Amino acid sequence: MKQFKLSLLSAAIVAMSANAADYSNQTIIVEGSSMRPGAFGVAPESLALKDTAALLKRIPGANVNRNGPLTGIASYRGQFGSRINAVVDGMSWKEVGPNSMDPPLSHIPAALTDTLTVYRGIAPVSSGIETIGGSMSAESRKSKFTSGKDFEFHGLASLGYSEADNGLTSAVLGTYANDSHRFHASVSQEKGNDYEFDGSKSVDPSQYDRDAYTVGYGTKFGAHELGFNYSNNDTGHTGSASLPMDIIWVRGGIFSADYSVQLGDDRSFEASYYYQDMRHLMNNFTLRSNGVGGNKERQNVTLVDGGGLSLVYNMPLAGGRLSLGLEGDKSKHDGFITSPTVAAFGVDNFNGAEKNRYSTFAEWKGDVAEGLELETGVRYTQVDMDSDSVNHHMATAGANPFRVLRDAFNNSDLSQTDHNWDFDVILRQTISNELTAEVGFARKTRSASYQERYLWTPLEATGGLADNRVYIGDVNLDSETAYQFELGLEYAAGGLYVAPRAFYHRVNDYIQGEEITGTVANTVRGMATGGASTTVLQFTNVDAELYGMDVEWGYDLVGDFRLDGTVSYVRGRRIDGGGDNLYRIAPLNTRAQLTYEQNTWSVATEVEAYSAQNDVASYNSELKTGGYALLHIRGDMQPVAGVNIGVGVENILDKNYADHTSAINRAAGNSDVAVGDRIPGQGRNVYITASYEW
Repeated sequence: MKQFKLSLLSAAIVAMSANAADYSNQTIIVEGSSMRPGAFGVAPESLALKDTAALLKRIPGANVNRNGPLTGIASYRGQFGSRINAVVDGMSWKEVGPNSMDPPLSHIPAALTDTLTVYRGIAPVSSGIETIGGSMSAESRKSKFTSGKDFEFHGLASLGYSEADNGLTSAVLGTYANDSHRFHASVSQEKGNDYEFDGSKSVDPSQYDRDAYTVGYGTKFGAHELGFNYSNNDTGHTGSASLPMDIIWVRGGIFSADYSVQLGDDRSFEASYYYQDMRHLMNNFTLRSNGVGGNKERQNVTLVDGGGLSLVYNMPLAGGRLSLGLEGDKSKHDGFITSPTVAAFGVDNFNGAEKNRYSTFAEWKGDVAEGLELETGVRYTQVDMDSDSVNHHMATAGANPFRVLRDAFNNSDLSQTDHNWDFDVILRQTISNELTAEVGFARKTRSASYQERYLWTPLEATGGLADNRVYIGDVNLDSETAYQFELGLEYAAGGLYVAPRAFYHRVNDYIQGEEITGTVANTVRGMATGGASTTVLQFTNVDAELYGMDVEWGYDLVGDFRLDGTVSYVRGRRIDGGGDNLYRIAPLNTRAQLTYEQNTWSVATEVEAYSAQNDVASYNSELKTGGYALLHIRGDMQPVAGVNIGVGVENILDKNYADHTSAINRAAGNSDVAVGDRIPGQGRNVYITASYEW
């Protein structure tokens, strides 16, 4: 049986498919782990998954903030959204939805995911810009050069069905390559209905519909390599019951080009460029009845134009490896809210809101003594942000509060510049053949998002917070600055592997909402709601801390049995008075899986358990959640070479539960979930997948 494709300092995490090893180029990789290769892995196309973000729940310390079936926001050690540097195929995808309806990891179907790499603990400065909450990178399946002049045709075809949402997934990838040229093309579709829970109840709307395709070409000539790729996404009617609107469509694509050259003497140069252009329509009346009526139907058209460039030079230095980089990206966001029943209604949600980042870094990694490795780096980033003037249909003459709020925003200094410095120092000591220790310290920064800075009128366009509260931005927000400390051990002997990590993050100027009263914003909110729900939250700088521990482990039992698992705990709270908790922190959780594996078939059972979360954020009235445990069983077989059939039952006991990192229901109408209740998790789900690789 094939081994997993893992580097020496990588590890794949808990095997969620008994056939993980047969798809050696589809793995979860955790950088910073020295576990022996081939121990863990996961084959995404063998699971009932819609988006790559779902794989994060298999990684120690990671989780997913789920706002919809295709809206999985990456979370790591209590931080999420724009605090996570989530890169897709080397590109920093920008969300076209102001409520993160299309987060970066949602753009690759799970069946076409090649690798998902998560930097465990302190992310190196070379891994990206603004890595205050961690760094992760997803790579899609593409063509690869062969070793001969004759062209070879390879590919993958996969199908999947899931009972809980009557969902169908399909994907086809074809590659044609030799040692000098490579071509690839892929198409995929995910489509399903509202999912069921607790017997025959359903969450409405939670349907999904997405088509995507990719084409690409690459060539090698001498020491040079050049590649081009274009990916297009067409998402149709997709529910997001925890947000004020649903996806009607998301359309657009991203073009990328990359170049590399080997310069001799172990030196190399890499360059990459991408351009993104996407459009998005959402509304509150097509997929949900919502009882809006009364001319309260709303729709929002949003746009994003962005791009980025990266130049990196690698060279040997002082017995190690030095990387020097110049990187940058730009994005411009627009959003205009209208009403199909009120022709005069119009709100400039965002108008030309820009966030442009220009960054340079230097990083060195090498041995400084026998068994002692040092990794250290520094990064400087200049962040320039700006916005055009905004308007509101009710900003009429006189002392109208809408006009007062609009004019105050338009007359403020909308052009803002931050100068952010990051650095890290990580030491890894090999104590024995079985034991390695790591200690690290870092300073990481993040500038405000365009929503946090330029949300000028009270709305819920908050980057996917999904807390049913209205916010307003602050043009003058300071950058977040985190001081991070990490301590870890890795032990591997015989059939046992265990790697605990403890961490502490002190975050100065952490950005979150705070209630404001007696302001024009509250007056505007009151007028918009007829006097109800007048309390507005404003994005504000506070001081906070996050600390905790996560563990990955595995043990080879007698015969062909193996146990694998993870444990994760994080605590987040304010430390500048009041002691409030941070929002949307996953409680203590664990996963354990027992696998029995033969050459052509295998079966695995998994227990997934979460404790109650009582440490909730009072500033936005976050709800507590109870603990729960779920049981899953999965199996697969390979009847002939290249063919894989997977079957499984998730939540086999049909447990009624609510994941704390999900949100509350906003959609009235046909759903069996009351408005204001936390959205429940999926009930018992029987699924089957089939794939053929050639």
